[in-house]
Amino acid sequence: MKKFIILSLVMLLALPCFAAKRFKYGIVFNKNPFSPYNSADLSRVFKPQQRIYWLFMSKPNIKAEFIKVQIVSGTDKGPYQTFSGIVYTHEYKINKDSPHFFTDYVVLHSKGHYYMEIFDKNNLHKPLAVADFYVR
Repeated sequence: MKKFIILSLVMLLALPCFAAKRFKYGIVFNKNPFSPYNSADLSRVFKPQQRIYWLFMSKPNIKAEFIKVQIVSGTDKGPYQTFSGIVYTHEYKINKDSPHFFTDYVVLHSKGHYYMEIFDKNNLHKPLAVADFYVR
């Protein structure tokens, strides 16, 4: 019983280490520009014609000189989520002074379920990060 408790404690303490190794890239959304004061005020639901601020985070330095941001509209009808068309695409130059994050905003006018994909400009086949959000 003592070994079981020690083994359980070790596994419980080791979980954050395993989770930290899996995170490489991520996208979060906000209704206001990102700052240290509102970084916990994240949202995934926005109104039409509202600014959608997004933050792309990277654990390793972003090695690419450019990233491509693409927003596609999706449908939730049926058992699978499908993409129905590209709504927005833009290329951004990465600032080497802040190689772990990039932020900007986008405005969408139509209601729907959207997916943001961020690609390395040198590899457009596999996105670095994908996140979804809603305009209602």
